[in-house]
Amino acid sequence: MGPHLIQFLKSDSSTIAVIAAGDRRSRQETGVDYYELDIRRADEVRSVVRKISPTHIYHLAGISAVGVSWSNPRLTFEVNVLGASNLFEAAMSLPLLPRILNVSTAQVYASSDKILTESSPVNPENPYAASKAMAELLRVQYRKCSGGGIITVRPFNHTGPGQTPNFVLPSIAKQFAEMEAGIRPRRLTAGNVEVKRDFTDVRDVVPAYFALLDRGRADEVYNVCSGSAVRLADVIRNFEELSGIAIQIETDPGRLRSNEVPQIIGDSTKLRTETGWNPQISWEKTLQDLLDYWREKVTNKGGSG
Repeated sequence: MGPHLIQFLKSDSSTIAVIAAGDRRSRQETGVDYYELDIRRADEVRSVVRKISPTHIYHLAGISAVGVSWSNPRLTFEVNVLGASNLFEAAMSLPLLPRILNVSTAQVYASSDKILTESSPVNPENPYAASKAMAELLRVQYRKCSGGGIITVRPFNHTGPGQTPNFVLPSIAKQFAEMEAGIRPRRLTAGNVEVKRDFTDVRDVVPAYFALLDRGRADEVYNVCSGSAVRLADVIRNFEELSGIAIQIETDPGRLRSNEVPQIIGDSTKLRTETGWNPQISWEKTLQDLLDYWREKVTNKGGSG
């Protein structure tokens, strides 16, 4: 998400500062200021936020891997909840209060195969989702602010070039690229391929975030999703058509989840109505660009990425 958002904001002629953990020198963009800090350290966050004095903040930072949240729930809580609190408090202490887009997750919703709206029941089922639900509630502290404010987004699955193979569609695309290169047998490893999920291209999610930070209502929650779902088995068939390779599917027990919801679909009516946003990138282009991205990665780096 970060690199795509930076490119979008650069085209909008915004002055951009990126705050991130770890060294980002190898991926720095010209015309962008970079700051390295630990979001768990309130003093560091306050100092940098005051130095930047932003008018708009996209809060993307967090532990987002469900597996990590199970193995280290304390770290997940410290980064996703306390870290968010540190950022919000620092931002709302500025003389000119900024607008903040708090990126949550659709995983906060209770399991359901019905279409999920912003008023659907919330009942997170893993530490990552729980931490995001808690971070959403922090906006209660800023409801009475006369300016600025926090807009919360609940994105459903999104994907696109640059996403790591820890996520399902890049994993599939990478395996197909490796099969094309002859460095993997024509067997694809996956979890439950019968589930249906709502995917949006990251290059459509970025304009949605921008529109919401510009025109969304403070203290409101918005779904970001396509409004339709695709079956993973059908996605695999799409990749077979793109690559011209027929494959066998092997189920990896480690990727299976107990009580997995067969279908997850979101409703983005609120987002569309209030901002005029509509996705522009076709499903075919998303898959083609994913495959091309991993073809280049596999060719140049022998499959690393």
